[in-house]
Amino acid sequence: IHLQAISSNFILNNFHLQKILSLSLECKKNNMLLSNKLETDILMRFALTKQISTAIMTVGIKPNTNFILIAIGNKKILNSLYTELFPISVNLFSKNNELFLKKFFNISKKQINSVYSKNPLEEILLEKATILL
Repeated sequence: IHLQAISSNFILNNFHLQKILSLSLECKKNNMLLSNKLETDILMRFALTKQISTAIMTVGIKPNTNFILIAIGNKKILNSLYTELFPISVNLFSKNNELFLKKFFNISKKQINSVYSKNPLEEILLEKATILL
């Protein structure tokens, strides 16, 4: 099982989460990870950086803050983990991180307007995560 915790502030929505995970898994399959471990690659892609220490400081979890635990592995083990963690889990996707992410990653209104998409911020974040190679 692979586990990684990401500050919930750096995840825009479920689509963003799924796309970054898909990107990291595809890179693992093609031996193109940004680091030696899948977990670290995921962290770096959410932080939009090639520096592991920067990624840890940026999107890593901090005391008394919400985070999302990403678990990748065998379905039986994941189901057991889910059963254990469900009672202490909360829905974090009700929070809108759009303004925070735009400001943190210096994404301007001009950049947003230049993307032809229903979800331009998602597309920009995904593109930045993809071109870290």
